[in-house]
Amino acid sequence: MDHKVTKHSFSYNKEDQSREIMEEFRRRSSSTKQKDIEKFVDFFYKECQKDSFLFSSNNHLQLNKLNLSHAMKIQEQVETLFSLNELDVKEANSYLYFFDKFCKLLTQKEVAKIYYILPIKQNISKKNKNPTLPLITDFEIFLNLKRYSHSTIRCSLVNIKTFLKFVNYIPEIRSTNESWSTSFKRFEEHLIKKSLLENIQLSSAYEYLKAVRLFSRFLYENKEINFFYNIPTKMIQNAKRCNEYTNESDILLVIKCIFEYSKNVLRDISIFLIILETGCRPIEIVNLKIDDVYLHEKLIVLKSKKSHQRTLLISSMTCSLIKEYLKIRKNYLINQTDSLFINKFGNQITSSNISNLFRKYNKPFQEKSFTPKTLRHTFITNALNNGNSMEQVREIVGHKHLISTHYYFYRNIEKLKIIFLDKKLF
Repeated sequence: MDHKVTKHSFSYNKEDQSREIMEEFRRRSSSTKQKDIEKFVDFFYKECQKDSFLFSSNNHLQLNKLNLSHAMKIQEQVETLFSLNELDVKEANSYLYFFDKFCKLLTQKEVAKIYYILPIKQNISKKNKNPTLPLITDFEIFLNLKRYSHSTIRCSLVNIKTFLKFVNYIPEIRSTNESWSTSFKRFEEHLIKKSLLENIQLSSAYEYLKAVRLFSRFLYENKEINFFYNIPTKMIQNAKRCNEYTNESDILLVIKCIFEYSKNVLRDISIFLIILETGCRPIEIVNLKIDDVYLHEKLIVLKSKKSHQRTLLISSMTCSLIKEYLKIRKNYLINQTDSLFINKFGNQITSSNISNLFRKYNKPFQEKSFTPKTLRHTFITNALNNGNSMEQVREIVGHKHLISTHYYFYRNIEKLKIIFLDKKLF
């Protein structure tokens, strides 16, 4: 498709700095043929001309009025031209590539906030690079049939993969009753040693061994072994409950990091704000469907096996960001899922994905770890200190028992005493 390159008039505020913006864009794209850049600029300007709102009275394109809706219309036009064979694959990809770079430049220069992402394409060459072992697949089916929770299944599969890697499991070699017993013992001794050297917490070692115990039951029911693995008493150690709390300045630092470092700003900031405003668990973010968010009413429906279902209010700002995210959601490689938040493979986001996101945005902090649980604990503490009753907070955060809410309320012990005295428990 041939374009006649023309000169265009750009502006974005009272001081016309459009030339600097366009020149910087050209400099950043200097490794590409100048002709290709100018063809894109010409295409971009013609598409913008379809919306008079973007132009000033003296026919200047006002870059500050560009938003994500305009970006998606431009992408749709590129896709339409490609489907009509008016653009070939190379031209279509180059237009979207340049447009992505241009949006990032406008956002970086604070001309317009356009958190656009390129459509994600499936990389066939990477598919099945690490195929799942049949044994792991069968173990997952076993756990599902036993109706274990999503989080238990996920953690068990991850931990058993670690176990099989440690013992150098080879599918082609049939394991015997004795070999499995030896493998369990070796892994157990390995974890004991790591915990003694403080390379791993005892509670983490216990989680690995719980997975091994489940795995042994799976093998037993499949007649692979004739015994159950039992965890040594000295290794039984539940995770210590902690009351992480963070202040406003730290929260603002994390938000800043999301906007600076995230490649999926709208998705990640939406997840962060929902947890911040509701104190929900990561699994409740995972379980969110598109239909669970009522943007007009500012309501969100949270669901989990532990907390069941509850409907909570969210802020206008969070609603606006979710609305923007929904515009760009189509650019993820969606695998026929109605999940609200999806990962780069187009699948439902997982609790691990959410934990990894928080880990990524811990850059301002060194020793202190900022996790989804930190936001949940902070929400509960603030809700109680702001005068809400324990029963109200219990319902909001989905605690099954009131004692769980009591435990979190550690920052105002005098108020806790008053509540108990009122109930004549002291």
